[in-house]
Amino acid sequence: MSSGGAVVRRLTGRPPIALGTQRRKPTLTFWIGVSLIVGVTLACVVIPWVWPYSPDKLVAETLMPPSLAHPFGTDELGRDVFVRTMAGGRVDLVVATFAVAAAAFLGCVVGTAAALAGGWPDTVSMRLVDALIAFPFLILVLAVVLVFGTSRAWGPFPSGLPAVLFALIVTGWAVYARLSRAQALSLRQREFMTAAQTLGFSFPRLVFRHLLPNLVGIIGAYMVTDAVIIVLTTAALPFLGAGIQPPTPEWGVIMQEGAAVIATAWWIIVFPGLMLAITAIGLSLLADSFLEGASG
Repeated sequence: MSSGGAVVRRLTGRPPIALGTQRRKPTLTFWIGVSLIVGVTLACVVIPWVWPYSPDKLVAETLMPPSLAHPFGTDELGRDVFVRTMAGGRVDLVVATFAVAAAAFLGCVVGTAAALAGGWPDTVSMRLVDALIAFPFLILVLAVVLVFGTSRAWGPFPSGLPAVLFALIVTGWAVYARLSRAQALSLRQREFMTAAQTLGFSFPRLVFRHLLPNLVGIIGAYMVTDAVIIVLTTAALPFLGAGIQPPTPEWGVIMQEGAAVIATAWWIIVFPGLMLAITAIGLSLLADSFLEGASG
């Protein structure tokens, strides 16, 4: 884009198209990933509404193997594992969606603002980012969850879920800040940014209208990858004595409850684990397709 063209685009108030990106035809990997994620999401949303049993209702004898009436069997309390698995998927998907979106927004704002401001704001924010990234992610999340308290409930969110969301956002924004800052340092030297600064646009407008729109591609690819980590971390926390608390159905909670009887009731841990694996594979395929598009 020429300098004159860049100025015209800025005068219209429309952000520039992400630099260096092109439309690419979706690959087979992309469609397989989309199909898996859409299938899991629809199953987790629809089945708990139409299934004759509720997730916490005692519907049959305890530890019954899979059957037509109970496709995933029953647990040690006589609850239907099938509906609990689907209801648990809603919890994990909601956690992943909110945690990734909030962490990405917070991190991108901090990273782009730091790159544009420079000086001590950039130095202070990046030292904080370095400190957070230096800690192992799972250990840091576990520490924040335990400090926040797993017994707290907030509005419609069950006990443990607010703590998990808070921990994932607090620990997850740093990587987005580092990634967005690196991209913003390159973008701020481009002619459209020079034109915007010459026209005297405010600092918030430079960040939200001219830098952030150009980060959508690379940040979006990382968000999908991060969602895999979030889903697996959420499911792992109950095994560490933290996370979402029973009797709320959640994949990690269901598997943790089934671990004690895995020798005689394998279905309690296998079927939620299978749903977790399908979700992770679908997200991984989406992330791979995005990365292929970015490198192609």
